Formats: sequence, structure tokens, C-alpha cells
Amino acid sequence: MKTITRSEFIVVSLMLFSMFFGAGNFIFPPMLGKESGEIFYQTILYFCTTAVVLPVLGVAAVAKCGSVQALTNRVDRFFGPVFIVLIYLAIGPFLAIPRAGILPFEVGVKPFFEGSTSVPMLIWCVVFFIINYLVSVSKSKVVDILGKWLTPALLVLIALLVLGVFFAETPPFGTPTGKYATAPTSTAFLAGYDTMDAMASIVFGIVVINVIRGYGVSDERAVVGVTIKTGIFAGAVLAIIYISLAYLGAATAGIIGETKTGADILTKTAVFLFGNGGLIVLGLAMFLACLTTTVGLTASGSEYFNSLMPSVSYKIWCIIFSAVSAFFANFGLGAILEVGVPVLVAFYPVVIVLVVLALIDRFIESSKLIYRSCIYVTVVTGLIFSLGSQAKILPAGFVEVAKNFMPFYDYGLGWVLWAVVAFCVTFVIHTIGNKRP
Repeated sequence: MKTITRSEFIVVSLMLFSMFFGAGNFIFPPMLGKESGEIFYQTILYFCTTAVVLPVLGVAAVAKCGSVQALTNRVDRFFGPVFIVLIYLAIGPFLAIPRAGILPFEVGVKPFFEGSTSVPMLIWCVVFFIINYLVSVSKSKVVDILGKWLTPALLVLIALLVLGVFFAETPPFGTPTGKYATAPTSTAFLAGYDTMDAMASIVFGIVVINVIRGYGVSDERAVVGVTIKTGIFAGAVLAIIYISLAYLGAATAGIIGETKTGADILTKTAVFLFGNGGLIVLGLAMFLACLTTTVGLTASGSEYFNSLMPSVSYKIWCIIFSAVSAFFANFGLGAILEVGVPVLVAFYPVVIVLVVLALIDRFIESSKLIYRSCIYVTVVTGLIFSLGSQAKILPAGFVEVAKNFMPFYDYGLGWVLWAVVAFCVTFVIHTIGNKRP
């Protein structure tokens, strides 16, 4: 039975890591470290629950199902295609790709300009997404480009920053501030949403499966096993990087002055360690991290939409994804994040519930009653919280009423109890129904 070699396994694992590790993955852990201070060891674990464990489980769920369509169709034929398209658009040209594309400019280029940066930003977006297109369109070379070249270079640059902080003289970690002082667990848990990796995992899982099959592995059990191991390896690397970046944020909080974002922390830390040359190191690291992610998202999204509409070639979809992403990237990182948070808050709970149900599918026997009840209850409660507390669209009176019926609403976890109730009720109904003669 054909299986992949150790070197092929490492290349595929690093490719998966590189697709996961993009804009949010770089900037959120340092901010977590700064704001949680002396308890960052605790908060980073909760962050990793949604930013590492869930993505790994997502890859495993898709591997067991065989395809994203098979996973989402367990709910119903309407939910499946709609949800997949929304996922691809959210993690694609409308949110994740533009965010990743503009971050290197915000961190490594913008500090060198004074006054308006609209023209340099436009030039950056055009050049970045031309490169993104050129790499993405080379479908057969994506694995080698990401796994063999770009990712090792990225890891070396991140190591330079983290080791520089580790060996520098830094003050003791500060006391927790902001929400980390009052609700560190839920704050860190929700911060993991911002990476968008659980959403991306159900897409990237198929990419890994196809790559493994491309290496000549035909036995389906072997494909599933290798895919899951690949997810675990990539998750382990992600966790190490997150802990390192959170340490960087906690260690430098007392020496780099006022910062508003994780990008500010990284920029000031790079200058503190290496002078203006540090901006080059950081800029290159950001560029590689974000390019690997945009390439992965562009390639997977283009392949999916090409399968939906074969008349539009994969190459044309790469052009569309790159062009639309460049357009939205010009709105700037702040605007993208402002729009993105409500979307993530609404989507993420649905992905969590879907992945959990997929992993226990053998015990619930693919019951559509259970899938539909849990998913649609989560969709409704997630939308209520997103539109009420994040987008602030719902009337204040309605939000107050919702809080009374959704425990942990203020912590962003109002969907949990209702999802559990929906599962328990429908599981009992399903079990009793199956026992009838």
C-alpha cells in the first residue's frame, strides 16, 4: 500500500500551516500577551482552543466525511451549498484575503510614509495581488512553493523576532487589562475566532486530501489517517508560534510604549530589537505569512467555484479572487476588521457545532433531525448576538430581552446552552424513534 514519505509529510504539513497562518494569526497573539500580562500562559491556552484545536478537528471532520459537501449536506440540501459559498466568500475575497493582503503594508511599509498613504496603498495592493495571482495560478507548484520555500523562510524570520525578545532585558509581565482583567477565559476564547482558521479548516482539509492523493495514496483509510496527522502537525506548529508571539507581547508591554493593535506591538518590538532594520525583518515575515495564506485561499476558492461553474476556468477565478480582494484591501485594515468581527461572531459557532457533530456522527447516525436542530438554533442565536452586540443593528430593547434567554450572552457564548438543549432533545427523540419496532 502506497503512503507518503516523511519529507512529503513535512512539506504537506508546512503547506497547511502556512495556509492557516496569515494576518490575524500574526497580530492577535501579541495583543493577547500584552493585555493579559502575567496570566498570558492561561489565556493563550483558551485562545488555542478556537485557534488551533478547532481547526485541527475541522480538518479531521472533513477527512472523515471525504468532502465539504458531504459534511454540510448532513444538515440539508439547502444549507450545504449556501453555507459553503458563504464560507468561501468570507475567508476569500470579501474578508480574509483582503485583510491578509493589506497587513504587510500597514506594518512594514506605512511607517515609512508621512501624511496620506492612499497612493502607496493602491500600488501595494496591485503589486501584492499580482504576485498572489501568479503563485495561485500555478496549481501544480503551490505545494512546493508553500511547503518547501516560503514557510521555512517565514519560520526563520519569526524566530529572529521571538529570540530577540527572549534574550533582551525586559521588565516583569504586567497585570491584566481590559476584558482580560474581568473575563480572561471568554475573551481569549473569542479572540481565537478572529484567526478564521476553524472556518478555513473545512476548506483546507480538502486541499490536503487532494495533495495526499496526488502523491499516489489511494487507500481511503490511509488518506484519512495521513490527513489527520498532517492537521495535528500543522496545529502543533501553530500553537508554538502563538505562544511565542503572545510571550513577545507580554514581555515588551512595559518597554515599547502605547500600542493600539498587535501590528503596533510587532512594529515597535522590531524597531526596539533591530532598529529600522527590524521593520524589514518584520515586513518580510508579514509578507510571507500573508502571501501563503492568500495563495491557499485563492487556490482553494478558485478550485471550488470552477467545480460549480466549469465554463469559467480556474485561471479566471484566480483573477477574480485577486482583483476583488485588491479592491476591498484598499479600504484599509481598520475597516476590514470592523466589518469582519460581526461576520466571524455569527459564523464561528455554526462551524464549531458542525465540526463537533461530524466527529460524533457514528453515535448520532447522521440524524438530520439532530443536525438541523443544532445548526439552525446556532445560526439564529449566533446572528442575534452578532447583529445585536457587534454590528449593533438590532433594537436595544430586543437585545435586553435576548440576554434574559441566552445565558453567557455578554461573553459571546449565548449560543452554547441552546445548542446543547437542541442536541439533548433531538438525541432523545432520535433514540426513542429508532427503538420502535
